[in-house]
Formats: sequence, C-alpha cells, structure tokens
Amino acid sequence: MKVFWSKNIFVTKDRWFEKLSQREIKKLFEDIKVPDYNTIEIIGVKILETDLINFQNAHGQVINKARGVGTDKENVRLLSDSIEHHGWDSRHVPPIVEESDSSLYDGFSRHESLLNLGKETAPYLVVRRKSAFTVEDVIDEVGLGANNHSQSKRHTIVDFKKRFAAYVIRREQQGIETTVADGIKWFDSIPNTFSDITVKDAVIDCFAVRKAKDTMESFTKKQAEKRGRSLLKLGLNDAVFAYGKRPSKDGRSHYRKRLIADILEYYSEHGRVPKIVGYTEKYSSEEVSTARKELKDEIEEINNMFTQIYGALRATKGGFKLIDFEGFVPQVLDEESDLVK
Repeated sequence: MKVFWSKNIFVTKDRWFEKLSQREIKKLFEDIKVPDYNTIEIIGVKILETDLINFQNAHGQVINKARGVGTDKENVRLLSDSIEHHGWDSRHVPPIVEESDSSLYDGFSRHESLLNLGKETAPYLVVRRKSAFTVEDVIDEVGLGANNHSQSKRHTIVDFKKRFAAYVIRREQQGIETTVADGIKWFDSIPNTFSDITVKDAVIDCFAVRKAKDTMESFTKKQAEKRGRSLLKLGLNDAVFAYGKRPSKDGRSHYRKRLIADILEYYSEHGRVPKIVGYTEKYSSEEVSTARKELKDEIEEINNMFTQIYGALRATKGGFKLIDFEGFVPQVLDEESDLVK
C-alpha cells in the first residue's frame, strides 16, 4: 500500500495538502527543526493559498532581496521537477511568510515552483516580525540563513556580501560606524558554512568596494574599452583591449592570462597588436596610484617575457616552440600505460 504521509517523507501530487486532514498536517510537520530566530516570532506551519503570497513587485518581478543576482530560474526548474516527481519534502522548514501581509521572507524558488506547477495550496511557516527589528533585519537573518535544506539552493558569499553592504548603509544612516569586527559579528549571527578567512575577506572586500564607489568612477571591461577608444580617438575597427586590476592575494591582475591570449589571437588575425588601456576595480582614490604602478610593472613584465621569446626564436632560427607538446596522458583503461603521441 502506498503511504502518502508520515514523519519525514514526501507529500506527493496524488494527495496534495488540501486533501490532508488537520491532524495529518500537524503530525507531518511536528518534528521540523525551526531555527531560534532573533528577529521574528514563530506562529506555526499553515496551509495557505499560493496566489495570496506577496513575492513580486509592481512589474511582476520576483523581489528576492537575499539573493545577489535574484532568483535562479534554473534552480526553479529543478525544484519544479523534484516536487513533481518526488513530492514535497516535509522534513524541512517550509517557505517563510510574514503574518501581517503574507510577504515572503524565504523560499522564493520553492514558491515559484509551486506556481509553475499550478499548486493552489502549500505549507508555509507563518512568522511575526518583532517590533524591535526592521524588515531588512529579518531578510538578513531569515532570507540568508534559512537555506540549509535539500530542496533549496544555498546562499553564496555574493548573497551575503550584498546584504552586508545594505546593513552597513543602514547603520551609516543611523550615524553608526561599522568596523571589520562588526562585519564578522554580523556574518556569525546568520547560519552559514563559510570559513573564518572567507568571512574576513568578504567583509574587507565590501569595505573596499564601498570606499571605491565613494571616490572613483567604476568601469566594466567593455565600458573601459569604449571609453579608451573614445579618448584615443580611434575608429570602431581599431581594437582596444582593457586590462583591469583588482585587489588579489598574489598582486597580479585577474585578467593577465586572458589578456595575453587575446593579444596573441588578435595579432595572428590582423598582424598587429591592439591598443591597451588600464583600469582598476575596488581601489579608492588614495590607493589607485599604487595599483596603477603595479599594473604598469606587470605589463612591462609581460613585454619582457615576449622579448625573451623573440630572442629564442631568432637564436633557433624559428625552431623555438612556445608549446612543447609531448603527448596525452594515458586514460583508456587496460590499453594505455604511457604517454600517447
């Protein structure tokens, strides 16, 4: 006999929640482990109509503030497939909604999956925001910290950095300065799996970005190339490559290898090298002079490397090989044991 409900199982489409009794629903969720939140009071799990949940703005866009890049549509598709074929996993905390206005705090992807599947009802953990905290405080704690279950996509360090940056701005508006120690404390107040080094680096990076935004005009690679072409008064057919530098552990530009490959390909096709312009990311006006000098030194280092290669080409009368290929490592089982030429 097929079982449709019990502790720690999936609720299948054959017998969705509207077909379960209140006793069955209560028993289904009685053992879920709800975190001890600071910003909200737990009312309990309720079966609500999915179309009454507030999770979009006036333009119909999903307003998932806890995600650095919004709701992942591929994750929504995967969740839809999971719910359709396996059912609703009742072992974990359902999407979390505010009691007063049914605004969604957590579970955006699962909620969107339910709508895609045409589910009219679903379980939600109803909560009440404590008066001492703002909605943004709840999003920080609940929206970031709640995604630690199977039918969800864990929040990334980018998501945390986005919310921390907003936290710093809110404190500034209240006349409160935020230190690195404050930032680490904020991260520690929200459930996450990041290492201490990752957290500290994230906090420092957020401060660097904030400082740079206050004193520097920011550019993407394409924007820098467009601006460089304009300043150099070049035509659209003249190539300009932008070489960017941002803070890194080894001090080198993260575009280094890409730039070299791009220049080689361009030279092979056109017989000349492109113009190069530099730009920086996450450096303040006080730091930019040092960053620019480091980038120019790096460019000089790359030019010297190619000078050495040119010398080797002349010395060997064209016999020098930049890529000295020796063969393939053995991979075919029971057939290969040595390099394959």
